[in-house]
Amino acid sequence: MILLNRITLYTLSIFTIMADLRGKVALVSASSSGIGRSTAKVLAANGCSVHIFSSNKDKISKAADYIGSSSGKKVNYSVGSLAVPSDVRRIMDEAKVKTGNIDCLIMNYGDPKVAPFLEISEEDWDFSINMILRSTITMVRGVLPYMLEHGGRVVFITSMTTKQPLQNFSISASLRSAVVSLSKVLSMEYASRGITFNSISQGYFQTPRLESIAEKNSKSLGITVDEAYQKIRNEIPAGRFGDPEEIGHLVSFLCSSDAAYINGANIQIDGGAIRFPF
Repeated sequence: MILLNRITLYTLSIFTIMADLRGKVALVSASSSGIGRSTAKVLAANGCSVHIFSSNKDKISKAADYIGSSSGKKVNYSVGSLAVPSDVRRIMDEAKVKTGNIDCLIMNYGDPKVAPFLEISEEDWDFSINMILRSTITMVRGVLPYMLEHGGRVVFITSMTTKQPLQNFSISASLRSAVVSLSKVLSMEYASRGITFNSISQGYFQTPRLESIAEKNSKSLGITVDEAYQKIRNEIPAGRFGDPEEIGHLVSFLCSSDAAYINGANIQIDGGAIRFPF
């Protein structure tokens, strides 16, 4: 009987979170694969109407079909690049027309160049500044008018480099840290209006980005790709890579009413990889 009651309570707690997200609209950027797609999938499973986008038409269309078939919900999508300001503005308009006013903005990003500082060109910096920082400013400005009247949730998916910078990751470490700082400022300015701003600093997850890092390490170190994976895995106290849907579950919680008092936080989800204690 006690076990049955525990199971019932657990089921009810899951239902509460799902019911909380039903009727909500979430816009998820850079969501044709990896963390973005998995986050959109979890949000849709928890009741959100989701609008996704990326610059690759074929991949984003397939991602919409995949998320829709797994959640049973229609998934709207747009094609456009975070690095192109006019695309970002158009996508904001399309999302509102196709899906509705945005209750939850989930800022995921593409992968900036990984290279020594002097091998990064001004064009590389311009592209990444547009993709990470300028797109964030534009999209937050786009959702705030509605959220100021109805409340809302904004979550920035950044990187462990915001807390533990890595060699050759100067673009990621600097621009993503700027997003984390902006999130903190916004959390203070708009907390009284029922809007929360939080960021996530994730570690090593099984994504195409991790595959490219392992392949690059394999070539530079003269080891096999499997050995390169193991070398990274050895740095993680949990002994494994994360599943992208684990980020989706964290984002989903931050978008729920249960997380209403979590605001201005930068949350690590990394299996213990980040050594910095604060």
